[in-house]
Amino acid sequence: MDEVERKAKELGNEISKTEEYQELERTSKNVQENNEANQMIEKIQELQQNIQFAQQSGVQPSEDQIQQFNELKQQMNSNLTIQAYAKAQEEFNKLMQEVNSAISSGIKPEENEDSNQ
Repeated sequence: MDEVERKAKELGNEISKTEEYQELERTSKNVQENNEANQMIEKIQELQQNIQFAQQSGVQPSEDQIQQFNELKQQMNSNLTIQAYAKAQEEFNKLMQEVNSAISSGIKPEENEDSNQ
């Protein structure tokens, strides 16, 4: 197990050096430092929680809640700081999917060889 943990830490270290991770860190910091972007994210998270809670309780969210959510989402889509962060998150997620695929192929190499033929 010690060897697996050591290799996992090495992998984490290598991931932290990637362009995708560096860009995600940079854009995340930009969001944190941008009050407008930060407030939009906090507000939309609050609205999402309220809508989900209503749905889990068997109650339809109010039209006002849905309208507020949609308006805020439009505002977020036009905020360059949030757009950059979303793009960086998307690219980092792609990288992590590739890493997970590589790990999976190392766990069961014979299955992946069969599917590649």
